[in-house]
Amino acid sequence: MVQYNPEEDGITHINIHSKGKTELGRLLSNFAHTPFWLQGAGRFESVEGYWFWLHTGNELLREMHGFQAKKYGSMLTRSQLPSDDFEVFKDSIKKAFIAKLDQNQNVLDLFLESELPFTHYYVYGEKVVIPKQHQWQVDFWESYRKELKEGLYGTTSGIR
Repeated sequence: MVQYNPEEDGITHINIHSKGKTELGRLLSNFAHTPFWLQGAGRFESVEGYWFWLHTGNELLREMHGFQAKKYGSMLTRSQLPSDDFEVFKDSIKKAFIAKLDQNQNVLDLFLESELPFTHYYVYGEKVVIPKQHQWQVDFWESYRKELKEGLYGTTSGIR
């Protein structure tokens, strides 16, 4: 497993985390206040609010972002989605990611300008923790960036 040096965030990689060193890493975080609207679901202030809204259906989560959304959503439910529903859940979150980019031009611009590999980790003191359960999100951002760049430019090489 690759080990990341947090001091190199923005130099060798982009940490998708609310406390990441890059603006893009912080904005791609589910905690980021990046409002979006989804057909069939409505408006949300963050992916984190949407994440917990999917679990609970609690309407207050629509207006929340950051740790507030996580704390409130976590209080409402301690359960995980059944494994047979996880693919549906992941597809819903991926649609929210796309809506977030489409409806927040500054995030999209930074996303398309970026070239460093994405990762997601937490820092506890001197320890870097890479939560494996979130890798599917990092993989999505990597593949979607490549897809967008190839679609816009025909190739990912030489984009500035």
